[in-house]
Amino acid sequence: MEKEWSGSKVDVFLDDAENDKLIRRSFAGADHLVSDGQVTAFTQALDTVSELPVSHVLLIEEYRYSI
Repeated sequence: MEKEWSGSKVDVFLDDAENDKLIRRSFAGADHLVSDGQVTAFTQALDTVSELPVSHVLLIEEYRYSI
């Protein structure tokens, strides 16, 4: 079986403390092999332009398998 990268996305969770909930924003189209530094820089950029603070971030890498 052969593993092949098919895409990545970044999910950012914003903390809406006033309404006691987390808001998820998904950003598709991340490059293959995204570094921790790139995710951190992206998160910091979002944190500066968002009214709500960033709670946490997930990098999701998608793969497909072929025979």
